[in-house]
Amino acid sequence: MSVLHAERIAVREAGAHDAQRLSLVSDATFLETFAHEIPGDAMLAHCREKHAPEYIASLLEGGAKAWLAEIDGSPVGYALLIPAPELDAAQEGDVELKKIYVLSRFQGTGTAQRLMAEAVAAAKGNKRLLLGVKDDNHRAIAFYKRQGFEIIGTRQFNVGGALYDDFVFARDLTDASLPEITP
Repeated sequence: MSVLHAERIAVREAGAHDAQRLSLVSDATFLETFAHEIPGDAMLAHCREKHAPEYIASLLEGGAKAWLAEIDGSPVGYALLIPAPELDAAQEGDVELKKIYVLSRFQGTGTAQRLMAEAVAAAKGNKRLLLGVKDDNHRAIAFYKRQGFEIIGTRQFNVGGALYDDFVFARDLTDASLPEITP
């Protein structure tokens, strides 16, 4: 996908009725990103549990917010913000960017920045925005650093019974000196 066609990518807020679309892009991006590292059975178990439409719908019905990136109605990326962080580093006033993924074919189109801008705007009024990222996902780490996130800790992330190391990042939402994220 050339950047010239980036204008065809629409980003919109998603609701529980979009759970199937979010699940599809969740599975596709997770497989695309980690198939070379995570064994198949662990990958399938994780996707069945954490990417199922019913699970995603329950998060959205429980106060999470999501944004879906689509091209011609097909999902190509998404972001999911949860109000109660599941990270040990969480403090009062934190929210968590639980997921932000864009299919590799659509990376470099500004879609990830647009999704991040939506999530940061929705998180305003909170103290910090947290997220976890696999410790060797260099592309994602560089992206988060460009968006004003800093590493504040580590954690282990369970994928279908296998443990992997993550960095925990935070972006201060009260610091007016941080640059605005614009799509």
